[in-house]
Amino acid sequence: MGRILKNYYPELTGVLVLGLIFFFVTTGVPLLAPFTEVTREWSSGLSSEMHNFTAIFLSLFIEGLPFILFGTLLSSFVHVYVKQETLWRFLPKHPVLSIPLAASFGLFLPICECGIVPVARRLVQKGLPSYVAFTFLLAVPIVNPITIVSTYMAFGNSWEMVWKRIGLGAGIAIFMGIMFYLFYKNRPVLKEETGGQRTQEGCCGGAHDHDHEHGSHCANHSHEGQSRLMHALSHSVFEFIDMGKYFCLGALIATGFQTFVGVAAIKQLAQFDGLALLLMMALAFSLSICSSADAFLAASFRSVLGQGPLLGFLVFGPMVDIKNVLMMAGGFKRSVVFFFVGCTTLVTLLTLWILF
Repeated sequence: MGRILKNYYPELTGVLVLGLIFFFVTTGVPLLAPFTEVTREWSSGLSSEMHNFTAIFLSLFIEGLPFILFGTLLSSFVHVYVKQETLWRFLPKHPVLSIPLAASFGLFLPICECGIVPVARRLVQKGLPSYVAFTFLLAVPIVNPITIVSTYMAFGNSWEMVWKRIGLGAGIAIFMGIMFYLFYKNRPVLKEETGGQRTQEGCCGGAHDHDHEHGSHCANHSHEGQSRLMHALSHSVFEFIDMGKYFCLGALIATGFQTFVGVAAIKQLAQFDGLALLLMMALAFSLSICSSADAFLAASFRSVLGQGPLLGFLVFGPMVDIKNVLMMAGGFKRSVVFFFVGCTTLVTLLTLWILF
């Protein structure tokens, strides 16, 4: 714990300060009572655009933050306590059965996005077929309980977008599993590791890359002397900070779009379905927002964008983003990464173009 505080005290301090500020702002406690007149004058001088910006950002932040917190806690406890190999024992050998079943394993292993690539790489190293591992990699961020609940709440307690997101995500993952079966069934997909070199991946500087084969013994590699509970809690702190940064950036950009670009301009863009779809997919790729909370950002555009661009953001982002591509480049062959990114992008684009 001391090492965590020493290495990450700026981030922890920032989270604490922001949390206190939002607490006092939302509860109305006079935190800055001596400066009430000054703050009131400053607030009255703000333009209506800045008031709108603040209101939209706070609504997105307050709605999405609990899901990031819960998601990081759950995925961290899964990371520490659950042996992933237990599920693979029940996986059928035939690809016709194993590929669709792998797309549903996120319901039992809701692993966070920043950790899914190292998990898939490790499973391939242990002999799991690459087509099953990539199906799992693509489907888990979408087909999992946290994403389902957050999408349901973000879109006004409506199941329509939830089912469409799950259906498209699982369908694309299964299709990509078939593609990997056809092209990479008997071909190596991993880079050859140099002796003694260990890839540092994941949001926690390699925390996801520990060997799960011995269950609780994974804590002994870098968390010696800590209990599994402390390991899970410290792991969730790292993930929460990492995911929180991306979510705040995404919320700022989405708020800026609506405040300064304007709803009218976005509506004008929405008339060109292909352009709006490409823009939302590119935005999802570049922001790399956790699927636990990205639905709240997408829902903020629902009054001006159609279902196609919104689903492009919700489906493509959890599958292909900057973080995951960089992590894949560190463990998989370059041709595999290009095939994965290019084919997933093309399939997602064509599917949404045809259906919406």
